[in-house]
Amino acid sequence: MTVHITNLYGLGGTAKVAQQMVAKIGCQDLGMNELGIYVYQWGEEPLQERNARFDGIVASLAYGDTVIIQSPSWNSIEWDQAFIDHLNNYVGIKKIIFIHDVAPLMFESNRCLLPQFIKYYNQADVLIVPSIKMYRFLCQNGLEEKPYVVQHFWDHLVNNLDYSITPKNKKVINFAGNFEGITKKFDFVKNWQNSNIKLQVFYDPQQSYPEQNLEVTGWKNDPILLDTLRRTGGFGLLWSEDPYWSEYIKINASFKTGTYLASGIPLIVSSDMPEKDTIKRKNIGIVVDSLEEAQEKVLQISNDEYNQMVKNVDSFAKLIREGYFTKKALTEAVFKVRYE
Repeated sequence: MTVHITNLYGLGGTAKVAQQMVAKIGCQDLGMNELGIYVYQWGEEPLQERNARFDGIVASLAYGDTVIIQSPSWNSIEWDQAFIDHLNNYVGIKKIIFIHDVAPLMFESNRCLLPQFIKYYNQADVLIVPSIKMYRFLCQNGLEEKPYVVQHFWDHLVNNLDYSITPKNKKVINFAGNFEGITKKFDFVKNWQNSNIKLQVFYDPQQSYPEQNLEVTGWKNDPILLDTLRRTGGFGLLWSEDPYWSEYIKINASFKTGTYLASGIPLIVSSDMPEKDTIKRKNIGIVVDSLEEAQEKVLQISNDEYNQMVKNVDSFAKLIREGYFTKKALTEAVFKVRYE
């Protein structure tokens, strides 16, 4: 039996980074075979040409194989459904859908597409979900009960990080995200006002707002981002005050979380986050109900308390830096689909 895993091409941003990281771990560490999928938009693509494209993607597929589909492909949901329908033509194939994002829950304008996504997920033999909360939500909205694996945390592979540098208890909160987009997901950045705590944002263009104690440092490529976070110290923030987006991050796993932990700095997360209990138990961050509470705790934390937290992060981050959450999820899913 060969295990195949889809991989995304032709798209930028975190979606590409996450899918290519998972595929890299699957192929290099677990011996899987890559099925490359290119993102394109061709609403009127002729059926014959689309099927020919599918045949090319799955040319290496054989009887009894297993396919892990990273979802979404960021083509249309109709394309994704047609692709999994195409797989159903192969005898003995088992299908695992690894849910990265659920587009109808990310964008309110796409909420009407949720039934189509549920129908698509129902074609899987096993699901990999970001959290138990996500699985329960999908079941409440029509998902058939089926075997599933919980991802818990995003990994963030690290090749070169200066571990001789230890993050310090600086009164800085770091945030990686686009606060100037069409959506209002991260409008709290624009409203930042705290003379005692700097908010450092990783997004272009680079600019400084001294009167707000806000610094936008500009986009950084991955090694420089991790190095900058580690040298800056303080905390990494996962937050949104947009009602729709904040509901989504209550049930999803954020790639930012893995980035902050991989760099070596502790987290600030909402008390509604799926992994809040782990963060508390492992003492790798601060769990709060508001940004005001977060600011108070950052100011109050002692150097000894912070240093202990950094040690805990370093221990926990060994899993994230070497891809163990992904390895566990992929391996467990294959066992569920073939053994249990």
